[in-house]
Amino acid sequence: MSDKDLLLAIDNGTQSLKALIFDLEGQLLAKEQVPFKPYFSDKPAWAEQDPEVFWQSLCQACQRLWLQPGVDKQRIAGVALTTQRATVVNVDEHGMPLRPAMLWLDQRKTYGLPAVGGLWGFIFGVAGLRKTVAYLQAEAEANWISTYQPEIWQKTHKYLLLSGYLTYRLVDKFVDSIGCQVGYIPFDYKRLRPSAWWD
Repeated sequence: MSDKDLLLAIDNGTQSLKALIFDLEGQLLAKEQVPFKPYFSDKPAWAEQDPEVFWQSLCQACQRLWLQPGVDKQRIAGVALTTQRATVVNVDEHGMPLRPAMLWLDQRKTYGLPAVGGLWGFIFGVAGLRKTVAYLQAEAEANWISTYQPEIWQKTHKYLLLSGYLTYRLVDKFVDSIGCQVGYIPFDYKRLRPSAWWD
């Protein structure tokens, strides 16, 4: 039998981070929870958080786990990570956050963006989807950042979901799980890869 017989599950929610240890039969052996302030709001309808809060909570929860009886981090066979959906982090080429994370609770909008043009604009018009596309454009956090914080958008090397940011901090690579993608990210779910430019 392998000496790698434990699984670590990390769940980064809106109000806390949980780290759990399971055996290979699915029995919960140990757990830790680190609460944090859900967000700060500099203006009405904004919801942001320092990405370091999430990372430090993950570190703290795991460090507490390693102190529990029967938990040996050398026995970890695999790690599963889940996070709050639709929380985004802009990072530079070194993986350093350029601004606070915009949480899924954030309600800011970007109105007055140019309509999608070209062939797609024509198709959206024929299909009667112009209003739907304009709504989605206004809702996109990336559009707000590029419009109101263009200097941040210019410096952005990667625009990550929270799962991608924490994965980067864990493994020092810009990767993310297919299971962590959300419906409005340009991702081809049939081929399990980023969408082609024509999608």
